[in-house]
Amino acid sequence: MKKILFCSLFPNSVWEYNALRKRTFVTSKKKILIILLFLSISIYAFASDLLEEINDLYLNQEISNHSLFILLSEWNNFQQPDSTGIFLKKENAINDTLIAPYYIHIPLNYDPSKPAPLLVYLHGGVGRKDFVEEFDEYTQKVIALFPQEVRDEWFFLFPQGNQNTMWWDLVGMENIKTQIKNIKKNYNIDDDNIYMTGFSDGGSASFHFALTDPNLFAAFYPLNGFIAVGSRVTQNPAYLPNLQNRHSRAINTDEDGLYPSADMRLLMELSLQAGADLLYKEYWGIGHTFDYAEEDIPIMVEDMKNHVRDIFRSDIYWESSIPEFNKCDWLEITELDTLETPEEWHKEYNIKMENKRIQFGFYHDETFEGKGVKVGNIIEGSTADSMGLKKDDIVIRMDGKDVENIEKLSELKSFKKRGDTVSLTVLRDKKEVKLFGQFPEVEFYDAFILNKPSGAVKVKYWGNHFEIETSRVDELAIYIHPDMVNLKIPVTVNINDEEVFNDLIAIDREFMVENFKTNFDRKALWVNRIVLKL
Repeated sequence: MKKILFCSLFPNSVWEYNALRKRTFVTSKKKILIILLFLSISIYAFASDLLEEINDLYLNQEISNHSLFILLSEWNNFQQPDSTGIFLKKENAINDTLIAPYYIHIPLNYDPSKPAPLLVYLHGGVGRKDFVEEFDEYTQKVIALFPQEVRDEWFFLFPQGNQNTMWWDLVGMENIKTQIKNIKKNYNIDDDNIYMTGFSDGGSASFHFALTDPNLFAAFYPLNGFIAVGSRVTQNPAYLPNLQNRHSRAINTDEDGLYPSADMRLLMELSLQAGADLLYKEYWGIGHTFDYAEEDIPIMVEDMKNHVRDIFRSDIYWESSIPEFNKCDWLEITELDTLETPEEWHKEYNIKMENKRIQFGFYHDETFEGKGVKVGNIIEGSTADSMGLKKDDIVIRMDGKDVENIEKLSELKSFKKRGDTVSLTVLRDKKEVKLFGQFPEVEFYDAFILNKPSGAVKVKYWGNHFEIETSRVDELAIYIHPDMVNLKIPVTVNINDEEVFNDLIAIDREFMVENFKTNFDRKALWVNRIVLKL
């Protein structure tokens, strides 16, 4: 065992154990002051910037650390919106040139004094060049699928994604999290009842968040998705044992041309072997469509109601290889030691998949209104590239059969299999050109890209005691919350059967406030953390 360090996130913090005992409970006089302050904030909610209000509380030394914790964890300063039962279009400015639109639905019965559930719904086809047009119609169609009770009581968030904000890349994931944060700043959202679902790419993204960044969510509901898409597209690993930490309920269909249940079933079985908290369901006689929505959404909603977020769960398994995905609830892997041999329990879960998918490898121009399919960007090395297809070509026939639109091209393509030849007739500079090609032969690939060595941690706690096992980890951190441990008595930590920490922990005022401003999560209001170097 190497040197053990204990520190706060902020190096200027000072441990004042005697002061802790004095500040654990406020005097009656201070209680009255805090009540008056809380009422004044409620009256003038959002009169000034929210961050400024929090900073004012932080700087007010009349408010003890414990009282400040109570104020933040019970934060309830939300205004009644002008209208309810409506959709609002918002924008998230990611940078100077990239602005991502999104829609939120304010439920009809929203009461700003009561926390409301939030459902995040991710659309498919996220790799498109531009954001979805007429997205307001799409959101209304989706929400109409849900029971009236849900529409009247729950918030809905509909992010919009494109090739610059794909659901699984870091920009796209942060975009979604920022939108959730913006909603939580303005509306009384129940932190423990935030759910994610979506169809196709939206389903694949729901899996990816569950595998890599589940912290904001109570449960995940992937619909006709592929669990490994995020890993394969980003070339970053994802680890099936991480599905132990959140509930997931996934659905695939047998006639899905992209992700048929016969293939997805193998990955669901592997997930269960890895310890996933997973329910898997199949519908037969359905393709890559949401035709089962009427039957399944009521079941999905009931499942959501039975799975609230538990950030204080007594055990966590977390595996990571990159710093962006190093935290699950109160556990954080801060440094790896990848030269070590992994422990026996630190296993690799992967499977060989057969690539049966038929793709030309080009994006079509969605703005084109004529007959045929206008070619947009072409993927390098694809069938379209090898055939000599060019940007702005208009595909009018496939294998001699007329192509009126992208739906007809997809239909004709569905009769092809790997290794088949294909011809396309295109209009190029107003002249017909016939191109010939061949789809790739059948190939096998690893479902997940496990190209980086990972570290893993298994943690259990009871009372004020933490028992930790590590594999290829050099440093980790435990986040502390007063509902987890008793701050009046010491916290003890054993790592790999050796006691490495035994001491009192105080509320770190700066750490707590910065944590709150980062995520506006009243339940996951961590007040300090223990950093342990192995």
